[in-house]
Amino acid sequence: MKNYGWLLKDIKNLELIETPYPETKEDQILLEVLYTGICGSDLHAYLGEHPFVKPGIILGHEFVGKIIDKGKAVVSFEIGDFVVVEPSLTCGKCYNCIHGRYNICKELDVIGCTKTNGGFQKYISIPYYKAYKINDIPLKKAILAEPLAVAMHGVRRSSFKPGDEVLVIGSGPIGLLTTIILSLSNPKKIVLVDPLEKRLNLAKELCTEIIVIKPQNLNSGLFSQEGPDITFECVGIDETINMSIEFARKGSEIILLGVPKEISMAKFIYIQDRELNLKGSLMYTKDDYLIALDLLGKKNINYERLITHTYPFSKLPEAFESILKNKEEYFKVIIDIQKD
Repeated sequence: MKNYGWLLKDIKNLELIETPYPETKEDQILLEVLYTGICGSDLHAYLGEHPFVKPGIILGHEFVGKIIDKGKAVVSFEIGDFVVVEPSLTCGKCYNCIHGRYNICKELDVIGCTKTNGGFQKYISIPYYKAYKINDIPLKKAILAEPLAVAMHGVRRSSFKPGDEVLVIGSGPIGLLTTIILSLSNPKKIVLVDPLEKRLNLAKELCTEIIVIKPQNLNSGLFSQEGPDITFECVGIDETINMSIEFARKGSEIILLGVPKEISMAKFIYIQDRELNLKGSLMYTKDDYLIALDLLGKKNINYERLITHTYPFSKLPEAFESILKNKEEYFKVIIDIQKD
């Protein structure tokens, strides 16, 4: 059986290549990849703008698959099970791995991002303990487990408590999923900022009680105490980082979920001057993933509304270009890996 994948050969250059059919080691499961989501970090890598993801890899870290083989040590899964993948591969020995924060492992490898080829290929072997059964969650919907876990980790990293007033900057998938989690957690107020009208409308449709606003209309008067209690920055560009700093109430907290450029022109003088607490948030841990799957299994939010387009495997480069050219029309895009 042959395996094919889309290699990021160079900036804005995806090439379909034949890759070795994966072997299945003792502690691994072999997946027929079914659906893979296109993440904002995939687009940044494609454009040569990601500080850590470089050409020479098959992208794709949001994927679901069907188990078609398993190693002798695997007893918790059966052939035919449908699973979603947690793409972090860790050493298990460094300080943070030992203390439960393996998402910041000293030797972190992320499937589809750093060393290991990802889900934009037909077949892949992964350690069995990096897979979760999706049970009754529809396959496409299960793609959202990974970005929802990112958002969950950001909220859990914060000091958020019921009754807080929150500012969320950016209504892409991570920003909107962060907003959804917060809206389910009894905030006093959520203000969501984005320049794209359709994204704001989608957010308002899913979270009717929030305030949606464009950047030029953002002002501190929207909050009762000179600004938000917590700001979630979900874009990662200098403009939005500075926006989060500018509108943060003195002494409040900013959670950085967006991936910034390697060299930033952010106004860090105000972090010191206003005693702002700036926290980074990277990926997730198992608890975040399990909570995300639990939320996807509930019926209170129409998560499928986030998925706007599905492309066949053969049209993956077209999908990348279409997203970049039509940002207002595209939200979460999924590749049907087994459909040519």
